[in-house]
Amino acid sequence: METFAAIVRHTPGWVFAILAVLIVTGVQALRARDVPLWRVFLVPGIFIVWGIAGIIQRSATDPKLSIDWIGALVAGAALGWLLPRLDGVSFHRQRKTVSLPGSPVPLIRNVSIFIARYCLAVAGAFAATTSERASLITLDVAVAGLMTGYFLGWLGRFARLLRGAQPSRKVTRETETQNLRGRSQRH
Repeated sequence: METFAAIVRHTPGWVFAILAVLIVTGVQALRARDVPLWRVFLVPGIFIVWGIAGIIQRSATDPKLSIDWIGALVAGAALGWLLPRLDGVSFHRQRKTVSLPGSPVPLIRNVSIFIARYCLAVAGAFAATTSERASLITLDVAVAGLMTGYFLGWLGRFARLLRGAQPSRKVTRETETQNLRGRSQRH
């Protein structure tokens, strides 16, 4: 119990603030809702900034870590583009709002990523050897790159879908595929 208390005591306040935002936005995502367009970008923005800040900090001591991060970023971007389902989303251009269907995915995904990053940071702090710590740092950099890439890929796909959507038109899996095909044929 003393170790747990020490971990909590040495955790910066911003970490708990991020966790609170992720939990609140994740619980809100469980129900269908209309949100201002800027809110759609809040959580991806948090993860992207956290990932970039992490690699800047880590690569200052070992520039080779940037290569691992970029590799994971590319893989994450592919996953972020291919995996998320955006059907059921509707855009209201005049009000600048987005209607989102309810889903447990954002809560599970975001808290899981947070827990992975947090546990890697704690494990790194308690690593018994330099080699153990280096392995954990490399793994953390890969998770950060994957996470950053995922949200960049998701944002790219969402922005592309947003540009192709008609005002207040609900996006289904079929219309999403048509929008993506139509855009790629024009380019």
